[in-house]
Amino acid sequence: MARDLDPHLLRALLAAAETGTISAAAERLSRTQAAVSMQLQRLESDLGARLLDRTSRGVSLTQAGETLAAYARRLLALTSDARRQIEGQQLAGRIRLGLVEDLALTQLPLLLADFRQQHPRIKLDLMTAHSSDLDLAVRDGRCDIVIADPSRFGSSPHFHWSRRLVWGGSRLIDLPADEPVALVAFEESCTWQDRTAVAFAEAGIAWTIACHVTTFAALVGALRAGLGISLMLPETLPADCEALETRLCLPPPLTAYFGLFLAQETSNPTRQLAAFLRDKLIA
Repeated sequence: MARDLDPHLLRALLAAAETGTISAAAERLSRTQAAVSMQLQRLESDLGARLLDRTSRGVSLTQAGETLAAYARRLLALTSDARRQIEGQQLAGRIRLGLVEDLALTQLPLLLADFRQQHPRIKLDLMTAHSSDLDLAVRDGRCDIVIADPSRFGSSPHFHWSRRLVWGGSRLIDLPADEPVALVAFEESCTWQDRTAVAFAEAGIAWTIACHVTTFAALVGALRAGLGISLMLPETLPADCEALETRLCLPPPLTAYFGLFLAQETSNPTRQLAAFLRDKLIA
């Protein structure tokens, strides 16, 4: 009789396929590289098929691997859904969640509302702060989960994803070609601002900080007033602002990276929320 596929082995296959190397897959799964290699070899042995092409640069799925990966995603998604449905009937507790302010204006609040609807006995405490402050909050136990810029953390995220940014500004803003581009920036340095300076330098475009702000609400106000432009997530653009790269000579928009970090000790509700967000944010 054929044995059922081990979900741990399927997770190892997907991690290898998605990260491109065994070492990166091991880091994602919090296992040793040798352990993940053994899992993949066992899966190939069980199925009698080569699932990965291995080169000095990394690994990639074979045709058989692609077929199995498609089934693995569906099987693991069904397993996660079944667990959530059963545990959701009993799940209760308090989760302290920290976010960078930009994300409070994206689809994330809707996802949290969906999670609360599935688990009405869960209480969510939400705080917003800069990434460096959130790093401290999750390390000293003031937050159970934080979502922020991974470059500002001293540890690897539980998972990460990326989003394309836009150059946001008022629809009426005028940026004369013979003057430096006016930027609105946070007083506290952040990765986006550091990369903005590099992008303008590489494009050979002069720029200047026209206005410093301390909150995202103040940044939006400065943009609406026409004081300058700033990198933004597309869904955070106010109605009277627009993505300006379509009509102005600006550097190509950058990509923002976000990571979800867990406290050292996590409860079952916290782990359930992390799994729920992973399914939604990197699907």
